[in-house]
Amino acid sequence: MRVLHFVTGGFSGATKVAIDLVEAHNQIESTDNLLVLRRKKTTVAEKLTELEEKGIDYQIVTGKTHLATVHELKKLCKQWRPDILVAHGFPEHLLGRRAGLLAQVPYLVQVEHNSKERYTPWTRHQTRKLSKSTASIVAVSEGVAQVLSAQGLHAPIHAIPNGIDTTRFGGAHPVAVHQRPQDLIMVGRYAKSKDHVTLIEALQQLKQKGITPTLTLVGSGRKRYQKRIHDLVARYELQDQVTFIEYSSEVEKLLRQHKVFVMSSRFEGLNLAVLEAMASGCVLVGSTAMGVKELIDDKADGFLFPIGDSAALADILETVLSDPKNYQAFAHAAREKVLKHYDKKHVTQAYYELFQSLLSNS
Repeated sequence: MRVLHFVTGGFSGATKVAIDLVEAHNQIESTDNLLVLRRKKTTVAEKLTELEEKGIDYQIVTGKTHLATVHELKKLCKQWRPDILVAHGFPEHLLGRRAGLLAQVPYLVQVEHNSKERYTPWTRHQTRKLSKSTASIVAVSEGVAQVLSAQGLHAPIHAIPNGIDTTRFGGAHPVAVHQRPQDLIMVGRYAKSKDHVTLIEALQQLKQKGITPTLTLVGSGRKRYQKRIHDLVARYELQDQVTFIEYSSEVEKLLRQHKVFVMSSRFEGLNLAVLEAMASGCVLVGSTAMGVKELIDDKADGFLFPIGDSAALADILETVLSDPKNYQAFAHAAREKVLKHYDKKHVTQAYYELFQSLLSNS
């Protein structure tokens, strides 16, 4: 079985999933796997070195224009001759499947990583048309599967929830919440959809009450939006409270040092950073966005606040930070949920069985 995974080189959640699949399936003797990244500004040497250290075979195609991307990927497919091409995320699932069709790859698989994408009427038409030539569509959560089912697609849809390497996060005995030295952390790329603004607004409201928790923001992304967040922090004079980390290879260590993880996103597929924070024993506070709310049982293993409601977020943070010991049970319950339901072993096995089923039906 030869499987080619095509995904953004931006090292987003979609890229993480593709990397996990290749790494896991490399352990199976009967499979050959190739990761193909569409070059982005964040396709940097440090991240590529990590792929090499994991023994992942990868190639990079241009990201200058869609036409150039399709041309290079088609050429690569003809050279490598995959049995299955798995195209992750938008617009990569359009470009990847176009290239796969031109190269006559036997089986095309679309993986939809988000519940809301920047589709236009034209790209929506392309998606429906390409679905006629697609062997299977994978949704990374039940919520995403529901969105896809309403789009009039022709290929069968399978929900395979994202998962993480639970052995990396938290350790055997995570440090109790109240003993952690840092307060708040958010891990996520800079984009309007992640809505860092609401979190900064909440931090300002807490400051006005005389509450000044630390906040660590980990991630890269759109420079314009990143500058907007830096400017907002400066305007509210929060520089002494907020630490910016553009990239870290030790996110698991950072999570173990923080009491509360916040995800203020407006929409998701199934947020991997939330799962990592749950496994790390943080108290979870998330928005009611699809892909976040289905992971958190409000007031049982975390807290939910309405999308964009900074006042509600500030109230929750004030409550938790006033006495973190009271919410240790929440952190424990969230960790147990991830260990039981969202270990990536279940995910990689489900994809492997899907690929096997496609080939066995040929």
